[in-house]
Amino acid sequence: MKKLTYFPGCSAHGTSEEFDHTLKLVMKTLDVEMEEIPDWNCCGATSAHVMTENLAYALPLRNLVLAEKFTGNIMGIACASCYSRMKTTKVHMDENPELAKKINSTIIQEGNYTGRVEVKSMLQYCYEDIGLETIKSKVTKSLAGLKVACYYGCLLTRPKGITKFDSPEYPVSMDQIMEALGAEAVEFDFKTECCGASFSISDTEIVESLTGKILEVAKESGAHLIVVACPLCQSNLDMRQPDIEKHQGKSFRLPVMYLTQLMALAFGYPESDMRLKKHIVPVEEALSNIGKIQEPPPKVTKTKKAVSAESEVE
Repeated sequence: MKKLTYFPGCSAHGTSEEFDHTLKLVMKTLDVEMEEIPDWNCCGATSAHVMTENLAYALPLRNLVLAEKFTGNIMGIACASCYSRMKTTKVHMDENPELAKKINSTIIQEGNYTGRVEVKSMLQYCYEDIGLETIKSKVTKSLAGLKVACYYGCLLTRPKGITKFDSPEYPVSMDQIMEALGAEAVEFDFKTECCGASFSISDTEIVESLTGKILEVAKESGAHLIVVACPLCQSNLDMRQPDIEKHQGKSFRLPVMYLTQLMALAFGYPESDMRLKKHIVPVEEALSNIGKIQEPPPKVTKTKKAVSAESEVE
């Protein structure tokens, strides 16, 4: 059995509880023992990094130091924002020992940072450390017939120099996991477009404009639903959808589900375990498409667009 040091982040214990719950079901099926870091603290996203550099680094660093007390060498993070702050801090600490020493002095009571623990999003962990073949072997209910638009958002693959995972412009890891479950990952050009993030609180119009475009392109792609691995993206795309439809005079009716919800469903867990009632946009109609086709969808390969985008960044 694999061991994973787990950092849930604030949202996983609150607004995105369905993400946390289904993640634990999925990891149990995949024979991964999750050890949640005791006494973890908020990573500081969204505000700490615009206040002071010391605070922006000290909050994530404390969690990294606490993670080093576990036997596992990987910290898995559910929230994309938490992942970004934690991974950014780790990279900067590892590249600048003097800065690490300075920041570590503010949390010295927790211990000394060594850099031993690797930081990964749960999407990255599933893709790299579990693997597509293992995921596919655990499927007891194929999602064949379901068409999904995989939305990665801004932070799971960006910036490339920090994440070092997948393509920053046209990633395919989530698409390939969906296809391992039997679903069809549609071509979706807005995979990494910004949803407006925390502007949902301070400037709702920006979020409705950006999110509306994402929903529109996903709808045009023929998807039955959108798949995400970020609590804030899920909230903006799902919770704001009725207002966007009202203000733009359009009907999307696109449910927004977490990657782990669909994985758990394919692994044989009942819909009652998916926490589906927490969704603003009902998911039942979309899920009713499961089983309507028999042939498995074609395997996702990196398109010319993806290869070109990677070359430009490099």
